[in-house]
Amino acid sequence: MACDTRSAPSVPRIEVRHSWARIADSGATSGAYLEIANNDTVAITLVGVTTNDAGAAEVHETMQHDGMAHMMPRTEVRIPAGDVLTMAPGGLHVMLVDVRRAFVIGDSVRLRLRFSDSTTVDVTAPVQTP
Repeated sequence: MACDTRSAPSVPRIEVRHSWARIADSGATSGAYLEIANNDTVAITLVGVTTNDAGAAEVHETMQHDGMAHMMPRTEVRIPAGDVLTMAPGGLHVMLVDVRRAFVIGDSVRLRLRFSDSTTVDVTAPVQTP
């Protein structure tokens, strides 16, 4: 009997899916949205996002207070083991401040996600309309 020595493809410890960014004029503010799957057996913590495509990239969360929507910066976001963090319009998102060029459909935005264990994940988010 032959033995199959091929191993199954490994699943990345941190997997980013469904990334996209909003269209924006140069100098404006935009948003980026994505899912981060923690395929590890321990929690991970997102501690920052950087980009060369905007003056700043900050994780924000939109919250309702007294009937008004407010955005609050989040310095870290914990993702439990085996869980998925979804960033979507009206909730958690990456705020891109002072974009350095117009973001148009067909373009993409490059992001680098930083985690508390020094792991980084590079993401290319296509520009789309919501």
